[in-house]
Amino acid sequence: MVRKLKGTKPAGNGSQADIVKQAQAMQQQMLQIQEELKTKEVNSSVGGGAVTVKVNGQKELIEVKLSDEIIKEAATDKEMLEDLILSAVKDAMAQADELAESEMSKVTGGLNIPGLF
Repeated sequence: MVRKLKGTKPAGNGSQADIVKQAQAMQQQMLQIQEELKTKEVNSSVGGGAVTVKVNGQKELIEVKLSDEIIKEAATDKEMLEDLILSAVKDAMAQADELAESEMSKVTGGLNIPGLF
């Protein structure tokens, strides 16, 4: 039988109230980082600069630029242009994921929290 001594706290690093306060502080930091990610941008360029895309840290596509040369080529090879755009967007989205993970790891200490992103 385990007895609790009067006036003692449960074993651990803090009370439940402390844990709740820490969780709330972490949540506030994560919300702030998510807002900051809206202003951070990543770029991807493919085809020697033929297609360039810009995505923010929340994976919103902001800009697509096509060179004059690729527009002329697209008249005869539409599929090539589509592939280049798709490739650039996928790369930029992957960079945005890495940016978000990097920023969030500052708060989570590198822990992978399911559902965070």
